[in-house]
Amino acid sequence: KCIYDKGLLVQDHRVTPYCPRCGTGLSDHEVAQGYLDVTDPSVYVRFPVTSGPLADRKVALLVWTTTPWTLVSNTAVAVNPDVTYVVAKPAGSDELLIVAEPLVEQALGEGAEILDRMPGTALEHVTYSRPFDLVDIPDAHFVGLADYVTVEDGTGLVHQAPAFGADDLAVARRYGLPVVNPIEPDGHFSPDVPLVGGMFFKAADPTIVADLRERGLLHRAEDYAHSYPHCWRCDTALIYYALPSWYIRTTAVKDALLRLKGVWRTYGSG
Repeated sequence: KCIYDKGLLVQDHRVTPYCPRCGTGLSDHEVAQGYLDVTDPSVYVRFPVTSGPLADRKVALLVWTTTPWTLVSNTAVAVNPDVTYVVAKPAGSDELLIVAEPLVEQALGEGAEILDRMPGTALEHVTYSRPFDLVDIPDAHFVGLADYVTVEDGTGLVHQAPAFGADDLAVARRYGLPVVNPIEPDGHFSPDVPLVGGMFFKAADPTIVADLRERGLLHRAEDYAHSYPHCWRCDTALIYYALPSWYIRTTAVKDALLRLKGVWRTYGSG
């Protein structure tokens, strides 16, 4: 109560592994007990640029994800500020796509033509058209910078859904982006969400992929075999889920804590 009275208690979100069947979060130790080998869709999706010279040239960001269901909640795209990105044209195609230079061949195939190069920092705040307009997400949909983005696989551009990833949530906080969560605690999309309303989050992937293909936004799709965390109690696929959590604003009293630590070191043993 003293902490609350001093204005140091605050509620915020924390992304944690969560079992929608059991209705509870899991510790890292519990998550380690439940990994299963699964096959998920791996999709490369076009996000058309809507601002600046890149938009005039009809360039699109090429984003890779193995969780198509999270695209409904997309708020941003992250790039690495220290990586070189290129505008490239796949062999036999006239479309222009932005990918990380080290991943051009992996993402676009052999023979892709590189037309321009730019640092990741040059893409910051570039706006784009989001893949789905199923939920209201205001003041969003631009490129941000994030050191965690790698060039080991995918395209070097990572779509952001802050309610379903700790790294995504950190980027959202840095850029003032909203945390939008259309999935109920039981793991199903809210009934009022068009296209996927009422579907279990993992079961929505085929519908999401089919819709992207129908609207011409799907560049490529393939199966992706990997190890995915499941609940050790019931074998339900876990979801990384933004749960409300309570925090103490220790930073607000940092100076006092350090001062008292110094006093304890001087007089504490006596």
